[in-house]
Amino acid sequence: MASFLDDDLDSDNEDEFEESFTPSASNGTLFVVDCSDDMIVKDETIAASQIALSMEAIKNTYCNKLIGGSSDYLGVVLCGCNASTDGCPGIQVLLPLEQPQKQDITVLEEFRESCKNREPKYGHGQVYKPHELLWTCSSLFTSNKKKLGHRQVLIFTNVPKPYGLDEEARKHAIKKSRDMSELGITIHMLNLNPLNGAQFDLKLFYQDLIPDQEVIRPATDLDTLSTRVHRRETKLRRMANLPFVVGDDFAIGVECYSLFGSVKIPSKSLNSVSNNVVTCRTTLVNPETRQVILPHEQFRSVQFGTEKVVFTSLESEQMKLQTDKGIYLVGFQPSAKACKLHHVAGKALFVRPSENLYKGSNAFFMALLERCTARDVVALVHCVPRAGDVGYMGVLMPQIEVRDELNEQVKAAGFYLIRLPFVDDIRPLEYEATVEPSAAEIELGGKLVKKLKARYETSAIDNPDNQQFQKTLEALALEHDTIVATDDLTEPDTAQIDSRAGDVIEEFQKKVIGFDYAVPKEYRKPDYKEIMAKMQNVHLQGSVKKCTVADLRLFAKAARLKVPSTANKGQLVEAISAFFG
Repeated sequence: MASFLDDDLDSDNEDEFEESFTPSASNGTLFVVDCSDDMIVKDETIAASQIALSMEAIKNTYCNKLIGGSSDYLGVVLCGCNASTDGCPGIQVLLPLEQPQKQDITVLEEFRESCKNREPKYGHGQVYKPHELLWTCSSLFTSNKKKLGHRQVLIFTNVPKPYGLDEEARKHAIKKSRDMSELGITIHMLNLNPLNGAQFDLKLFYQDLIPDQEVIRPATDLDTLSTRVHRRETKLRRMANLPFVVGDDFAIGVECYSLFGSVKIPSKSLNSVSNNVVTCRTTLVNPETRQVILPHEQFRSVQFGTEKVVFTSLESEQMKLQTDKGIYLVGFQPSAKACKLHHVAGKALFVRPSENLYKGSNAFFMALLERCTARDVVALVHCVPRAGDVGYMGVLMPQIEVRDELNEQVKAAGFYLIRLPFVDDIRPLEYEATVEPSAAEIELGGKLVKKLKARYETSAIDNPDNQQFQKTLEALALEHDTIVATDDLTEPDTAQIDSRAGDVIEEFQKKVIGFDYAVPKEYRKPDYKEIMAKMQNVHLQGSVKKCTVADLRLFAKAARLKVPSTANKGQLVEAISAFFG
């Protein structure tokens, strides 16, 4: 998941506050792969050469974009190879900045295979100048006719000093990086593991080239590198930019992000004949005069007792604009008292500071986050997401930044905006009376839970059906001969369960459940090949008429016979006999 503290691209309509939206522009990413000798060589500390790992991570990104139908633009540039581009020696554009195509995957696979043999297609170990590399990347962005939102360059290298002894090339590269920053092009460096356990020193070059470069441990495997590429390449777009009103005369700017959202089915209807989009328009007509009722002639009414209060359309709209959009601070309460699990009334949002509305918002926001965390309190707020909305009450739950052993961000600093229910939404639930377990049964259940307790992460277990569907689409799109099978991680490991808690499970079943408990029969999908083989033997014996209607219908379904759903036994027998001839 991408960091919430990364720079993001704002959406065109900041007033919209929906969980699914259309990005305002396509993003552009250039992958720069270093083909120096250190990237080609493989030693004992790494499983594969660094250039092979880099190409595999880039290929995965291309596949995800291609299968997912993304409109982003990607490109690959090689440096340190035996080629030249526009008079720049050692630099080769492997793939231009375009939307991913299936032939791009073939090019990446061929180059990756050549890297495994330590003989890349365009050679390696050639001297190049870093500022010429940045100039080539900048030219690819500026020559692209498509308006790109976020533009960035990702550099894969394990060489901390690519310019050698040429100090002039170093100065030109730093100046060129500043020029690219002014053009809105950001540069990130993905440092890989150097040879023989050497340290990657950012101070030699990349700390000056990329001032905001984080100091993280080098990537040593494909999963770590792919995760870093995904974080750098995926840019979050905010859902809303709202003022956070702390007092009467004081407010800061905040941005709201959706943690997850559902994919909506397109609402457009198509004509079955012409395949054109069908548009629907509603017009109000006076039933007596047959005249069209204009908007200013429309009225709304509310029944109060025996009288009906009438409002014009303008008055109805003005009544909705009683409160400006924003987040309004109400007070503070202890976390344990204010936020109960059953009080969560909707999907939570993530809130972080924004300097676009008010300068200094970041400093005040981080100070508020620090004090709320230190005192273990949450902020009660009234959130009005858009103009004309009634809004809702919520709590701001603080979360401090957490990093792992590789100095990668695991949790971002910010507040979770949790929606609270209204009083009418909270109602007592009626539970059926159950038998209270004894103290011995509770102790035995706790022992069983302790035996089967394991570390669980939802992100580590993928949906097997979705993964297999993804692999099938990838094989069809890339014209592969075979479909790669995926492992079903949702299936329990019965052998490990028996080895860890076999005795406790047997004891729990004997004392709590009992051996007379009827286990529900597991549904087994019918084997259509076996059904057709059995029916063929029955047909050869001339005993089709002796079969039941259920067996005949099951065979008709397996053989895909076109028989009506109301067919009787005689019709089914006749259809099956005709099938076997």
